[in-house]
Amino acid sequence: MRISHCLLLIVIGFSTLTSAQTKAYKDYKVVYSQGFSKDKSTKDFSFSDASKWIISKNGKPGKSLKCLGSGDYKSSHEGPVVVAVLNDFELSDFVVEMDVVQNGKDFSLLDFCIFFGIKDTEHYCYAQIASKADKKSHNVFMVKGDKPKRVGSVNEKGVIWKMKEWQHIRMERTVDDKQIKVYFNGELVLQCTDEAFDSGHIGFGSSNSALKIDNLKISASTFETNSKTFFE
Repeated sequence: MRISHCLLLIVIGFSTLTSAQTKAYKDYKVVYSQGFSKDKSTKDFSFSDASKWIISKNGKPGKSLKCLGSGDYKSSHEGPVVVAVLNDFELSDFVVEMDVVQNGKDFSLLDFCIFFGIKDTEHYCYAQIASKADKKSHNVFMVKGDKPKRVGSVNEKGVIWKMKEWQHIRMERTVDDKQIKVYFNGELVLQCTDEAFDSGHIGFGSSNSALKIDNLKISASTFETNSKTFFE
């Protein structure tokens, strides 16, 4: 009887979490999806160092986009240096999901970043999902031509990145209520509120990690087509 009761609570809890992630975005439509099954998939993006990004035969399933780690790009403001920006879409409210695997060395700081509100290489925001949390890691940051500024309060702990194992990342952003929420395998790990978030391009990357990305999906109610290249 107690076991059945516990199972019921688990099911209810999972259903509540799923509902919380999807209810507010039920009217969104998929505006971009990419399984990186073809070499030409990379043409949709601008890379901080294009020589470090390739299509890998191993994905989830099939092929994936592989980053070999940091390259020759040097950020002038100490922001992340492993960056891929989607060229053609400018968004305000959106949900972005993807599968990510840490595929390189096990550094003391493993991380994955989702970039948004990108105007250029000097003005953007990013949510960093990191293996440790402090004043400079595992938070939402804003860059305005200077060093990254932390937006949220300092978190107690980071996430556990299991090397060579795929993890599911989901980020939800709404401008009206100024909310950013980031989920790691269904668990809410980052959340903050700020008035300065604006529309812009979105992307992904890392401070230094080698990794793979697959099953990228971006959903939104509206978007603007604004083709732009970065890192020229």
